[in-house]
Amino acid sequence: MFCYNCGEENPDEAKYCRNCGATLKKEETVKKVEVIEAPNYQQNTNRQQTTTSKNNISSDWIGCCLCIIVIFIIFAIFGSF
Repeated sequence: MFCYNCGEENPDEAKYCRNCGATLKKEETVKKVEVIEAPNYQQNTNRQQTTTSKNNISSDWIGCCLCIIVIFIIFAIFGSF
């Protein structure tokens, strides 16, 4: 059995490390836990929403400007009569 603190090899029945004195834990009692992070879909969704809202805003401005230009052209044509 190896000490988790200093790496010293100790007898299997030892309770303490003979090099550093740390408590030796039996491998059977040590539980290994694997942490798996879930993908963060919320960030990706926010990016898509931001891009979509920017596209909507720019298309709204373009549509508004085109309408104003068309109105000026109509007033220019009919205002000369």
